[in-house]
Amino acid sequence: MPELVARIGRARLMGLAAVIAAAVLTLVVLVLSLGAGDDPAPDQASPAQGQLASPTKQQFSTATPEASPTPIKHAGILDGVAMSDQEWAERKDLLPLAVMVDNTTGAYPHTGLDTADLVYEALVEGGITRLMAVYWRLEAAKILPVRSARTPFVIWASELGALYGHAGGAVTENDANAMGQIYEWEILDLNAFSTIPSNYYYRDAERYGPYDLATSTDDLREAADRMGFSGPSAVESWKFRDPGTLLPSGKPAGGIAVDFSGRLYAWQYIQWKWDAGANRYLRFQFGGPHVDAVSGEQLAFASVIVMQAPSQVVDDDGHLIYDQLGTGPATVFTGGQAFEGTWKKQKRESRTRFYTLAGEEIVFERGPVFVEFISSQSTFAYFAAAGDLPTMPAYEPPPPGSFPVPEDAGPSPSPSPVPTPTASASPGTTATAAPSPAGTLSPSATAQPPKSATPGP
Repeated sequence: MPELVARIGRARLMGLAAVIAAAVLTLVVLVLSLGAGDDPAPDQASPAQGQLASPTKQQFSTATPEASPTPIKHAGILDGVAMSDQEWAERKDLLPLAVMVDNTTGAYPHTGLDTADLVYEALVEGGITRLMAVYWRLEAAKILPVRSARTPFVIWASELGALYGHAGGAVTENDANAMGQIYEWEILDLNAFSTIPSNYYYRDAERYGPYDLATSTDDLREAADRMGFSGPSAVESWKFRDPGTLLPSGKPAGGIAVDFSGRLYAWQYIQWKWDAGANRYLRFQFGGPHVDAVSGEQLAFASVIVMQAPSQVVDDDGHLIYDQLGTGPATVFTGGQAFEGTWKKQKRESRTRFYTLAGEEIVFERGPVFVEFISSQSTFAYFAAAGDLPTMPAYEPPPPGSFPVPEDAGPSPSPSPVPTPTASASPGTTATAAPSPAGTLSPSATAQPPKSATPGP
């Protein structure tokens, strides 16, 4: 050691020792700081419960988006749209209002679908579809044309606990007995051919029958008040994404094609095209954009659901019923993406819900929702871009007789006065009919109104 000191020099050796000591001290501090990384320093703010740190790819890798750092206080019960305190106070005690709307060529253009929170479409007899528009957050100054009830829609009105606006309905001795189901299931009925509600429908002189029956949400809510139907609603909302959450990864879906007959008939073929600027799917029908008769705006929805269930024709009139209980395939389209999965409904009064293939409930974009309910004979496909959709078949009016007038359509070919309550499915009406098979959704024979209850649009 004396030789080393003599060779290097005492001063230089002491400087080297100081450098080594400083390096060791730095290493010790670094190790201690890494060990304490699990607990933030007292002056470091952790994300509050229910809040998110900076978004990362891993954070949104699940099928269900995380909660928002600023959750919405009030939201529409059907479309999930944010509402102010005043809007909520004005509407919180209202019931959903479901109204049947025709969808044949004579019914077009429609009025009032553009303000619906939720719309259902399903194939009925005669090779045509029918619509049910549901209102809660917004109103419709005019709804046209109002038509008759069918069993699949009565079931949906039941699960929503909705006021049900319609004009007559199917009366059968099988599981398609819509009028009997309305009575037995205690649907909040606003039938245009019942005594009180008949005062709240009118005939539009610019349309021809039976496509001329009109009403409004204000009118029907006034009728409901007179009949003692009151809220608040007990419907269980679907899940909706909060602001600031990212859309989970789905499959690109800029275009959707739904063919109810599977035969490319123009009046049964629907397309949807994603508009990223509007953050909506735009609806096309009858060979072109589906527009509202009053606003002139094309129908646009935040989410489109295509759900499938087996169907069967139950009588010579062609009435259709579907297996609406249980589960089946479904695809939810939102944000320009497709999320494949299943629908589930445990009982008639249960809300139909939608799940990913992994079993997680799907979270919707906030905004109006359109449900395309198709049978096994129907087809549908979706494409990455709207430009990939096939050309819509040129629309030509169907040949005479393609759309047989249902037995409850009514004979009026021209504008007529407000319908008179000459026939209605009122409590206490009875008729004799064959009993329903066990386990079906048909009402009992004793609850069925007589055949005379059928006239109506």
